[in-house]
Amino acid sequence: MQLEVLKKKFVIVGMSAIIGFSALGIAPAPFTSKVEAAVTYETKVEFGVYFRSKPSTSGKKIRMISKGESINVISKVNSYWLKVSTKDKKTGYISANSKYTTYKSGSGSSQTASVSKADKVISLAQSYKGRVSYVFGARNPSRLIFDCSSFTQFIFNKVGVDLKWGTKVQKNQGSAVSKSNLRKGDLVFFDTVGSNNRAINHVGIYMGDGKFIHNTPSVDGISINSLSSGWWSSHYVSARRVL
Repeated sequence: MQLEVLKKKFVIVGMSAIIGFSALGIAPAPFTSKVEAAVTYETKVEFGVYFRSKPSTSGKKIRMISKGESINVISKVNSYWLKVSTKDKKTGYISANSKYTTYKSGSGSSQTASVSKADKVISLAQSYKGRVSYVFGARNPSRLIFDCSSFTQFIFNKVGVDLKWGTKVQKNQGSAVSKSNLRKGDLVFFDTVGSNNRAINHVGIYMGDGKFIHNTPSVDGISINSLSSGWWSSHYVSARRVL
């Protein structure tokens, strides 16, 4: 048992040394894959609406987006049009009339900015998958060793959001949001000890589509799990919006 622990420590030290050398420019970072920003189709179509090539009734009708489809609202062009993307990777425009979608009109550029920042948060968190180690009570950015809340603090600080370290503090930052109204970039909190007594001791970042990303000891690093079903769903406690 002691031998296995020592082996793990040597692996962590070795990884830390590689990261440190890379930061000093001694060797290039060994990451070749490009991580693209996550796109979340957070808005539901409630009434069939024409998907057009430009924000005008003279714009070419690409197709009809049917009731029940999920789309991503990129921005609100004006009081009449939304710029959106669909799951088949096409971008166009639809009416901003509230009868067509669940998009909350009137939120204006502040919501667009929050969505953009949320995309960056999720992309950053994903970029550390396979690079971060989990150690309870740790906050060591230079070696990429964190616990759950020091990792969320690390990620959000990179986009200018001042999160404090510790779930005890983070669970009260920002504003409360219900599970049914979760938006990408929201912090999600859990009780991971025994049955769910709502005693918060773990935090992750909601990605949209019923998934969240977090630093967890179960995989000694970054994991993406479902918030819609399974173990994590049954241990969910609350959420906070900090963007």
